[in-house]
Amino acid sequence: MGESAERHDAEVAAVKYALDIGYRMIDTAELYGDGGCERMLSHALSAFGAARRGELFIISKVLPANMGRAEAVRSCEASIKRLGCEYLDLYFLHSRGQLPLEGTVRAFDELLQRGLVRQIGVSNFDVDELAMWRKTEERVGIRSRAKVNQLLYRMDQRGVEYGLLDYQRAHGIQMMASEPLGTGSLPKHPLLIELGRERGVSPAQIALAWLLREPDVIVIPKAAQPQHIEDNLRALALRLSPEELNRIDQTFPLRHRWLKSNRALRAARSTLRRVIRRIKGPPKGPSQP
Repeated sequence: MGESAERHDAEVAAVKYALDIGYRMIDTAELYGDGGCERMLSHALSAFGAARRGELFIISKVLPANMGRAEAVRSCEASIKRLGCEYLDLYFLHSRGQLPLEGTVRAFDELLQRGLVRQIGVSNFDVDELAMWRKTEERVGIRSRAKVNQLLYRMDQRGVEYGLLDYQRAHGIQMMASEPLGTGSLPKHPLLIELGRERGVSPAQIALAWLLREPDVIVIPKAAQPQHIEDNLRALALRLSPEELNRIDQTFPLRHRWLKSNRALRAARSTLRRVIRRIKGPPKGPSQP
């Protein structure tokens, strides 16, 4: 969102509609639309009402290109200005990047001290990167440690289950699942269509409910159409049965389960994924309608 002037009014209306029917968490980043998403959201937030800011949980992210103490602080201030709000509830480092972590951790500590952010987190971090971040937090003596890691997780992309999810749970770091519906292809899968038909719900609700089965997993589906916005919200009330979960597990198996218990192989796999991710850069966000 926020990339097209032609879609501006429709996107503002979509966000306002979501807020009106009960959504309270908004995820954005300076990357999305080169700040355009944040500017678009400012109009929706204004329509919702500045006096109701306390009801909302607003998230944004700093690009790895803007790592560093002064740079990250400036990025956060710019995001807040574009959003037209006084603070962020959660602020992420969008991905590990190439620069040392200490400057960014110190920037986050300053932002916490000034009340510009309430909590901090990271995005697209693997186990080794999270461990490095936590060591840096300890060395800096930051006021509040990272509470969330946002990255790709859905039933056909289960890589976080190879050690990362367990590590996060051991250290009190919640998983925020991005792109939970893929780019729109996952709800078209025959199994999800079949399960949805049996339960009288949409395939998208099945995909979201599979993630929401875990109480410590946060899900952030994108939707720009009122029908999809309503549909996604109803997934909160859906509980999949053990039989349904088993059918999903058989269709979307956790591949190479033996890898899950082999620490050395997990580390090698994690290193390879990290190299590939750094070459590609941070994701541009989900693209489903």
